[in-house]
Amino acid sequence: MFRNLFVILVALPSFVMGLYMGNPGEPEIIDQGFFIPQSCSVSVKAGYQGDRVFDRLLRAHGKAHGRIDHFDLQMDQGVVMLNYLDRFEVYGLVGSMRSYFWNRPKVDNRRREFETHDTCTGGGGARLLLAQWGNTGIGVDGKIQYGKPAIKWIAVNGVSRASGAHLTYREWQTSFAVFHTIDLFIPYLGVKYSNVHANVDGLTSAVYPTSHFKMYNRRRFGMALGCTLSQGKKFELFAEVQMIDEQGVSFGGNIKF
Repeated sequence: MFRNLFVILVALPSFVMGLYMGNPGEPEIIDQGFFIPQSCSVSVKAGYQGDRVFDRLLRAHGKAHGRIDHFDLQMDQGVVMLNYLDRFEVYGLVGSMRSYFWNRPKVDNRRREFETHDTCTGGGGARLLLAQWGNTGIGVDGKIQYGKPAIKWIAVNGVSRASGAHLTYREWQTSFAVFHTIDLFIPYLGVKYSNVHANVDGLTSAVYPTSHFKMYNRRRFGMALGCTLSQGKKFELFAEVQMIDEQGVSFGGNIKF
C-alpha cells in the first residue's frame, strides 16, 4: 500500500507542478551522515527542493477586483539545514522562481495573461519534532518565501506585449503534522495556515486599467500529504501533495554530512 502511495507521489509532478510543508519527522530521519559523528549534537544537511503550484487560488483587489482564474508558480531551490539533537532544525533556501497567471478584472472583463522571467527567490524557516511514541510522532514547521520576478509579457485578449512591470511575491506558512515510520517509508499528513501577498506594479494603461494591483489567497487553511523514503543513512527522497488552499506538489532530496 505505502509503496504504491510513494510511486503516486513521485509521479504527480508530471501533472501538477505550493509551499512545501515537509515531514514533521525530518529532524531525525537521517541518523547517520557522511562525515559528522552520530554523537555530535549539531549536524548539517543540504539538498534540492522543487515546488510546482498548478493553482494558488488567489483573489485580486482594487480596480482588478475579482478572482484570479489561474496562478501557476514554479520554484527550484537549494536548501541548507542546521540540525540540533535530531529534534530541531533551521533552514535556508535560495534558487529561482517564475510564474504564469491570468484574470479578467471586473472593470472591463478583458482577459489579461502574465508571464514572468526566471529570477532569484529565497526563504527560510524552522521545524520542531514535538513528541514521538514509537514509530509515530508530531511536529510543527514555519517558513517564509520571497521573490520579485520581472514580468516578461502581458497578453490582452490573446495579444501579447512586452512589459516593464514586475511581480512581488511574499508568503508565510505554519503547519502541524503527524508521521508514522513503516520500514523505509515515512508517510505524513498535516494541516497548514498560509498567508500570500502578491503585488503587480509598473503596469501601463495600454495593458491594464490601473498601474498596480494586489492579490491575496482565497483560502488560508489547507492540507498536505507526503512521504519520505530513507534507510536513515546519508540521504533521503521526498514528495508531497498540497490541497484545499492550493493545488501543488513538492519533491526533492537531502543528504547529511
